[in-house]
Amino acid sequence: MEELPPPASVSEQAAATAKEERIGLRLSVADKRTIEAKAKRAGLSVGDYMRRAALGKTIVERVPPELRKEVGAVGNNLNQLTRLAHAGKLPGVGIEALNELVERLLKTLR
Repeated sequence: MEELPPPASVSEQAAATAKEERIGLRLSVADKRTIEAKAKRAGLSVGDYMRRAALGKTIVERVPPELRKEVGAVGNNLNQLTRLAHAGKLPGVGIEALNELVERLLKTLR
C-alpha cells in the first residue's frame, strides 16, 4: 500500500497560497471609482474584488443592514398574513394572492 505524505502544516499551507506577485494596471478615474464602489458593496477590498473578478469567481453584493432589517419585517408580516389566510380569518384575500406576493418579493431580492 502506498504511504501518503503527512498533511501540510498551517504555515506550509499559508506559504503555498502567499500572494507575492503584483500586477499593475492603469484605469480611468471613473473605472477606479466604479471598482471601488463594487468592492465596497461586496464587502471586499479592491484587491480581493479584482482578484475574484479576474479569476471568474462569483462576487455577491452584500445586502445593506437596513434593507436586511426591512426585508425581515416584510417577511414577518407575510408569515402572519399567510397564517391568517390559512385559518380563514382573512376575508377577501386568497392564498394564491399571498403566494404571488411572496414570489414577487423573492424575485426582487434576487
